[in-house]
Amino acid sequence: MKVRIDFLSWRLSSKLVAIIEQELSAMPTATGMVLSFRDPNYSPETGGFHRVEVAVAPDGSIQYVTDFAYYGSLPYCELVKEIDFDFSLGLFQHLGREFPIQAVRELFRLWESNFIAYYEMGVYTVSAEPF
Repeated sequence: MKVRIDFLSWRLSSKLVAIIEQELSAMPTATGMVLSFRDPNYSPETGGFHRVEVAVAPDGSIQYVTDFAYYGSLPYCELVKEIDFDFSLGLFQHLGREFPIQAVRELFRLWESNFIAYYEMGVYTVSAEPF
């Protein structure tokens, strides 16, 4: 599936687009897909690399990019949406607070560069589910 970035508030890096397209190419894509990037060793006790989800609609448009983190004190930690770039709604969320997505362009660039580095380090196990 070819990823569409023409409707986004800003351009994604070509590396991020290539990662998403590479992972989608290994999956059946008759419908939209949610790609899950998980560090199998990530836990509230030891830390690790945050889980990330990328939703891609059937037309190839990126709907959202969400970064999950453990929140709370042991033993009551839970995995929650920490940051969420919702391109379909034009919103950014941080721990439940909403902001216009245009206000967080630089934050997305920082997140994107870190995610690409972690992906290239091979820390993620990738799976997909229909969207």
